[in-house]
Amino acid sequence: MLFRSSKRFLIDNKILLIVSFVSFILCGFNIFGYPIYILDEAKNTEAAREMLVNSNFIVPTFNNNLRTDKPPLHYFFMMLSYKIFGVGPLGARFFSAVFGALTIASTFYFTKKFEGTKAAYITVFILWSSVFFIQEFHLAVPDPYLIFFLSFSFFNFFNFHLTKKNKSLIISYISLALAVMAKGPFSLALFGLVVILFLIFTKQFNYKSIISHKPFLATFIILIICLPWYYKVHIETNGEWTKGFFLDHNLNRFGNEKEGHGGLFIITWLYVILGLMPFSFFIIQALAFGYKKRKEKEFILFCLIIALVIIGIFSISGTKLPNYPMPSFPFIAVLIAFYFVEIYKRGKVTSGLKWSFIFLVFISVILPVGGFIALTLEKQLNEVRFFSLTLSVVTIGTILSFLKFKKVELKKSFIYLSLSWASLSIILFGIVFPQITSQSPVSMAKKIIPPHSDIIVYKRMDSAFPINFQRTFFITDSLDIVLEFLSKKPQGYVITNAKKAETELNNVEGLKLTLLLRQKALFENHVTLIYTKRK
Repeated sequence: MLFRSSKRFLIDNKILLIVSFVSFILCGFNIFGYPIYILDEAKNTEAAREMLVNSNFIVPTFNNNLRTDKPPLHYFFMMLSYKIFGVGPLGARFFSAVFGALTIASTFYFTKKFEGTKAAYITVFILWSSVFFIQEFHLAVPDPYLIFFLSFSFFNFFNFHLTKKNKSLIISYISLALAVMAKGPFSLALFGLVVILFLIFTKQFNYKSIISHKPFLATFIILIICLPWYYKVHIETNGEWTKGFFLDHNLNRFGNEKEGHGGLFIITWLYVILGLMPFSFFIIQALAFGYKKRKEKEFILFCLIIALVIIGIFSISGTKLPNYPMPSFPFIAVLIAFYFVEIYKRGKVTSGLKWSFIFLVFISVILPVGGFIALTLEKQLNEVRFFSLTLSVVTIGTILSFLKFKKVELKKSFIYLSLSWASLSIILFGIVFPQITSQSPVSMAKKIIPPHSDIIVYKRMDSAFPINFQRTFFITDSLDIVLEFLSKKPQGYVITNAKKAETELNNVEGLKLTLLLRQKALFENHVTLIYTKRK
């Protein structure tokens, strides 16, 4: 009986399983093949490692200092993955890829249910070809978890709206609670605003309708899942985590520009265009068409509200980052797919569509050129600059797609465009990124510093050192302590990337150092220096 049930499940869900498998391959391609380097990955992965090493599931730390940036959900999954795969890129990124696959698979499932098979297939291909969206699921950061749980919560909420099945509502609220555990209570604000606007636009914003959505059940589920950890971390840190997270990383981040990531409201829209390339070039037409059909198609109205609320909120946020609007991407992809289905039915194209495509061709032509220039400007990457020419795959694919578009062979045009951009992900993660990150200061340092060496950090270091060396480091601002360290540990190493550190270290009386490494950070201004005592 169990075998027959499993066989029936596989037959009935064959396409969904294929979508899940391909999505996991794209989201997880070569996640083990290049080191953890960028700031967010480095800090998140090291915090999870320290929690695991210290058997502490409550208080996150980075280099033994309290880390208040994020709630713990991604730390928990990373710790589990570290147990399975070991501490390293695969262990850190594995569940990000899993939740990427789940995001795309659930988007396919619900789009097929609400809008039909054709729209579901187109939506999936749009997401598969969105290189920067796929890249997000290659990163060991909390966003992959947020994107899945928030989108899954929205999908199940709409399913409840149609079916009135309490199961869907419970799943929606559990997913929402897990989104809060991924990046905080801002998810509640986004969800609440979307639901209120949807009920208003569908003329259901009344007491009876609100009660039917069981807001007290939602409150209970969210509190029972989230409150224990938030309360425990507040107690164990004497309120420091609560203060740092809610005031600094929520209110201040929303109200003010933080860490140089600000700008005009249009920047968030540019992040959306970048994140959903190449099909984001048709987003204006898709939004306009979705608005036109909003009264006929409730799911399209729902997707439209989600897209505009999330993009709108982060457009007015003081801090703006490329990952902020990404929870809206599955729903924007649905809107674009809905528009494309209509274009296929008509069998003709508009001048606006044509000009969007021409601009996309222009972008695809300059992409490998821009990549070559960017790598040329970074001196340590000159040796790998020719790998940027592999980006020409999208140039060729986009031009071929445009030629089919001109002949109104729209299905072939769509396939050429989506497959060429999806293949770019394979090229970037399989070839380009490993070559680039091999020139990072941490990668170079691992070649010259033996494991278990004695190391001291003067003033500051690249954040990727702790996770890559799988240890914490003593940091000092005192040259006397550096001198004392080297007198006791003559085989030890001094690491720094602080400004003026080279001058300061070389001018200490009695301190004779040999510079082993000078390596500029990738696409940043600071330089890592590694010294040892002169023999």
